[in-house]
Amino acid sequence: MGKRYYLLLGAYLTSSIGNWVYRITLPLLVLHQTGSALSTSLVYVVEYVPFLLLSLPGGVWADRWNRRSILISGDLAAAALASALAVLVTAGTTHLWPILLAAFLLGCVDPVYHPAFQSLLPDIVAKEKLGKANSWMQSGDNLMVMLGPAVAGGAIALFGYGTTVTFNACTYFVSAGAILLIGKVGSPRQDRTVRSSILKDIGEAGKYIAKKNKVLLAGSLIFTGTNLATWLVQANFVFYLTTYRHLSSTVLGVVIGCQGVGALVGAALAGHLNERFAPGRIIIVTTVIAGCTTLILIPLRNPVLIGLDWALLFCCASINVVTWFTMRQKVVPRALLGRVVATTRMLAFASIPLAALLGGVLENNFHNIYLIMVVSGIFRLVIAALAWFSPLRGDSRASATKEGSAPSPVGEQAP
Repeated sequence: MGKRYYLLLGAYLTSSIGNWVYRITLPLLVLHQTGSALSTSLVYVVEYVPFLLLSLPGGVWADRWNRRSILISGDLAAAALASALAVLVTAGTTHLWPILLAAFLLGCVDPVYHPAFQSLLPDIVAKEKLGKANSWMQSGDNLMVMLGPAVAGGAIALFGYGTTVTFNACTYFVSAGAILLIGKVGSPRQDRTVRSSILKDIGEAGKYIAKKNKVLLAGSLIFTGTNLATWLVQANFVFYLTTYRHLSSTVLGVVIGCQGVGALVGAALAGHLNERFAPGRIIIVTTVIAGCTTLILIPLRNPVLIGLDWALLFCCASINVVTWFTMRQKVVPRALLGRVVATTRMLAFASIPLAALLGGVLENNFHNIYLIMVVSGIFRLVIAALAWFSPLRGDSRASATKEGSAPSPVGEQAP
């Protein structure tokens, strides 16, 4: 798929392991300082609030500006923020607000970074190779998901929080360097002589989703519901493993790292499944399996069994991600892709801050994580039932053909 793709893949994997290091380190640090489920869940809340604030502008910028430059700037900003956080942690801060502020600011990078990244990929990979490119990207990411929590847990145990966060900052510098080596890719397709407002650009993407492609709208809303179910449990998972199951940081990192094993398997399966089944139906079936898997988690006590169950849950999630990304890249016109990615992602992520806060409040007041798991699992099954009667159930591949796809990247010809 070419040198540029492998450089982009390398950058993505490097920054991904950095993301997982801080996503494990910050909740553990807050839990270590406060011992509170609610305070720990606040880390997830502030990490995902930026998706509501910046997703739509991030999509507009991805369609207006040079996408490669956005990625480099995002990595450098994340590196600077992680470096500042490392200084604070090493200095021994005992205040909660600097950690929450750092989590919020690091969270501001992703909603700007992701639309540019997703929009850049079709510019360097031919259309017929997008499924394979996304599958490899997701497989590599899932390998980092497997390694990241284990690396974070082990680093915290061996070196402490300050050194672990410093390592996190280094990963972003490496990612920025790899993207710089990609070289000039091309500018967004928008006519720069036409000056329109951000609201008008956002409205154009909204009309496309709401009126021209109901499958994308249905999928986004379904992901909104499943993310609500997911984060009721996930925001409490570190607390659950440490407080209910009394696992050390090292064992905790291995258990959470099992999600990477499952996700790696899911990414490998996704390409084969997408060749045989309609994307929408794949998403619905895996949502059912994920709901059942959440309910199975309730009686499990052994860390190995918990890890295996968690792996299956993320196997389903990984299949969904590859299926969704590939379908979206194929159907959406290139000039709209950044905004459509941002809009659908914002809809899907809108429920995460609420779910993380609600999960923390429920655990803090009722001290019953198993009740939260029941609610999460049943809600997933209800979402899957509703999805069966939505446009997503239809043949999304036919929808992609009818809508039309963007041409192959400049300088690359389909075989």
